[in-house]
Amino acid sequence: MSGEQSRLKQLIALAKEDSAEKRGALLREITDVFMAAPDRYTSSEMQHFDVIMSKVTENVEAQLRRQIAEKLADAPTAPKGLLRQLALDEIMVAEPVLKRSVALSEDDLIRVIRQRGQEHMKAISQRREIPETVTAALVDRGDKNVLVSVASNKGARLNAETMEKLVEHSRTIGDLQAPMASRYDLPPQLLTQMYFFVSSALKKEILKRSDMLDPALIDEAVEANRQKILSSAVTEAQGSVDAARAFIRDRIVQNALNESLLKELVEARKATEFLYGFAHYVGIDTSTAQRILGDRSWESLAISCRASGLERQTFAKIVFGLQRTADEQQKGLRILDLYLKIPQEAAERVMRFWRVRAQAASGEQRKKRVSIHEVAERAAG
Repeated sequence: MSGEQSRLKQLIALAKEDSAEKRGALLREITDVFMAAPDRYTSSEMQHFDVIMSKVTENVEAQLRRQIAEKLADAPTAPKGLLRQLALDEIMVAEPVLKRSVALSEDDLIRVIRQRGQEHMKAISQRREIPETVTAALVDRGDKNVLVSVASNKGARLNAETMEKLVEHSRTIGDLQAPMASRYDLPPQLLTQMYFFVSSALKKEILKRSDMLDPALIDEAVEANRQKILSSAVTEAQGSVDAARAFIRDRIVQNALNESLLKELVEARKATEFLYGFAHYVGIDTSTAQRILGDRSWESLAISCRASGLERQTFAKIVFGLQRTADEQQKGLRILDLYLKIPQEAAERVMRFWRVRAQAASGEQRKKRVSIHEVAERAAG
C-alpha cells in the first residue's frame, strides 16, 4: 500500500469515528503525521487533510483545538482552511496561529480583526512582522492595549496615515508616547508634534535624535514654511487675514522683515501681521507660531527668539506687547531675567524640531509647555 493510500485511509477513519476519545486520538496522530513533513504532500492530499481535519476539529474540546493550533502555528504550508478556522476560534485556541503562523494571509488577518474582538487583535499585534494593511486595521479598531502593542512592535510596518493616527492617539494615551517616540521610522515632522505634549524625559530622548536630522532637511523645512506664507498671500486676496499676509509678503520682498518691524507690529497691536511676520522670521509654519505665542509662560517664545538671534530688547517688546494679565506680566519679568542665560545652541536644538513639524494639523487641543529650565539643563549636561 502506498504512503498516500495509507494516509487517505487514516483520514477516512478519522472522518467516520464516532467516539470523541478515539476521534481526538486520531486527530492528534494525523496532525503529527502531517507535521513530520508538511511540505511533501500533493495538492490533492493537502485538500483531503484540510477538509477532514477542519470538520473534525470543529467537534473536539477547546484544549485539543489549542494543541492542534500550537502544532500548526509554525508550519509554513499548513492547511489553509483549518488555519482560518482556528484563527477565528476563541482566543485560547486562536492565539498561537494569530501570533506565529506565516501561512495566514493579510486578508485572513484582516478578516479576524473585523470579526473578532480585542484579544484577537492583541495577538495579531504581537506577530514578528505585520504588513501595513494589517497595522492600519488594528489601529482603526484596536483599543489602548492593541495600539501600544502595535507601536512597540518594531516588526510592524506603518504607513503615513497610520503613524499620524497613532501620534494623535498618543496625546491622550500616555502609555503610547514612549514606544512611538522610540520608533526610528517615525518621520521628523510627526516626532516634532509629539515634542509639544510628551513628558520632560521623552523630550530629552527626542532631542537626542535631533543630531540625526539632515541639515538639508531643516533648511528645506524652513524654506517650505516661508514659501507657504508667501504663496498664501498671493493666492488669497480677501479679508483681514489675507491683507495681513499680503502686508508681510510686501515687507519680505522689500527685505524689510526685521526685528524693528516685529517690534512695530507688536506695539501697534497688529496681531495677525505679527503672527505671519514672526513665523517667517524664525522659519516655522504659522500653526507652530500660534502655539508658541499662545504659551503664556513665554518659555516657548524665549526659546524661539533666542534660537533666531533676537536681541533681548526685541524679546522684551514682544512679551510686554502680548501680555494681558498681571500673572502674565510676572512670568514675563522672570523670563527676561533668564533670556540671555539660555544657550543659543540649546535653543537651536529645540528649533530643529519645531521647524520641521507637520503643517497645521486640525483638532490639536493642547500642549505641554517647553521648559526653559530644561533647555538650559540639557545644554549644561
